[in-house]
Amino acid sequence: MARRQRAAVGFVVLLVAVFLLLVRGQPGGPTIARAVDDVGQLLAALLASVACTWRWRRSPGRPGRPWLLLSLGTGAWCAGEAVWSWSEVVAGQQTPFPSLADAGYLLFPVLAAIGLLLWPSAGLTRGARGRALLDGVLVAGALFILSWVTALGTAIGADSASGFARAVSLAYPVTDLVLLTLTVVIVANARRESGSGLPLLAVGLVSLCVADSGFAYLSATEAYATGALVDAGWFGGFLLIAAAAVAPAVPQAKSEVTSKEQPLTSTPATLLPYVPAGIGLAVTVINELRGTSDRLTFAAFAVVVGALLVRQLLAALDNRALLRRLVEAQQELQYQAFHDPLTGLANRALFADRLRHGLELHRRDRRPLGLLYCDLDGFKAVNDTLGHDAGDEVIRAAAERLRALTRPGDTVARMGGDEFAVLLEDGGDASAVAGRILAGFAQPTAVGRHSVAVGVSVGIAALPPDSPAVDAATLLRRADAAMYTAKRAGRGTAVEWEQPTLVVPAQVMTA
Repeated sequence: MARRQRAAVGFVVLLVAVFLLLVRGQPGGPTIARAVDDVGQLLAALLASVACTWRWRRSPGRPGRPWLLLSLGTGAWCAGEAVWSWSEVVAGQQTPFPSLADAGYLLFPVLAAIGLLLWPSAGLTRGARGRALLDGVLVAGALFILSWVTALGTAIGADSASGFARAVSLAYPVTDLVLLTLTVVIVANARRESGSGLPLLAVGLVSLCVADSGFAYLSATEAYATGALVDAGWFGGFLLIAAAAVAPAVPQAKSEVTSKEQPLTSTPATLLPYVPAGIGLAVTVINELRGTSDRLTFAAFAVVVGALLVRQLLAALDNRALLRRLVEAQQELQYQAFHDPLTGLANRALFADRLRHGLELHRRDRRPLGLLYCDLDGFKAVNDTLGHDAGDEVIRAAAERLRALTRPGDTVARMGGDEFAVLLEDGGDASAVAGRILAGFAQPTAVGRHSVAVGVSVGIAALPPDSPAVDAATLLRRADAAMYTAKRAGRGTAVEWEQPTLVVPAQVMTA
């Protein structure tokens, strides 16, 4: 929660403390305390409605729809509280139950629930939607257990004067159960950029739902009176909703996460559905040990446990899929780090590693090693006349020819531009390989509708078993120098360093 939101919570807590002091302490007498209680709740609801309306007008389109519903819901509650306050403060009468005030009160959770359903949520994949549904079942089952052993069970068992009064009493915990379930699921799946004010809103809604359920419980047991502790839940809840509405909006990022890429959620949001689940399961176990549980509670317990098991199974499957994608991504990154993007051949980094390994084996085990350095002949003319796209086609064709003309165990690398290198680590005859390469490149290369003649000049640097050990830079310089000697010799040839031997297609001649 941001610093401003924490400050808002602290300020609301301070106001609630003052509210409780005035209502419970009754410094001005019972009449003043009752007026402070009713009018304080009325003003808090009015403030929340005004703030939500302000947020709705500043958030056009889809982001503003939830705030419009919250504005209407808090306005309906405010109207109900106005009826209640008129009866108690102005008329000086005890407000009957049920009354017109209950119509306004009960409209709030309905409209707030619809607003939460319109809240911008994260782009969920099919698996994530399944988890969100399981979270809903998990939370609803756990909250049902808590409500059943408190407000809902008491309201059903109460000896009400009429069936209508009992239905109104039941409506409070039922609508609160739905609203609380949606609150938990939405908080767990809300988009980060749409989450400004959501923590405050969630805490405010929880406070209101607890107050509603407490009111239903106290009304069913005929123990409610103005000034009860549950009144502070309404007062503080609406203040938190107002603070959430005026919280600074978080600008939406330009690059949104696609539907196939589920964004990572925070740890508290991930664990949030487990909190009511744990409490609900603990209450069921305690009641079972006390011998006060019933079949309905046990059935809800079974639903919660089943949802937990299925959710953990989905989490395990998701973790396995995530691990597979991570391994694939690492392999892809490793491939890109050591391969040329145009040809797919080894790049300089991979070739240098293979060369160091081959030189180490030559020094330690006296294994022979051969290095061919190849440069395309006539490549610049292709680039100048046909363009760079045609040049890329020639580079790719040259790479394919080199793969075909060398053995699977040989390392073929693109060293940059039109230069390639071939490393022979297992005793291959470097001169014979160079001859095959020269013969292979004697054929023209097809580039679109054109046929271009692109040859190759090869420099050879070989290390026989009895040759002194050298470093990688030295061997590369030898091969590069031999390649330039081949260029000067007329191109389409191969020259071995220290061995003035000119290699032409299909035969070896002495220079």
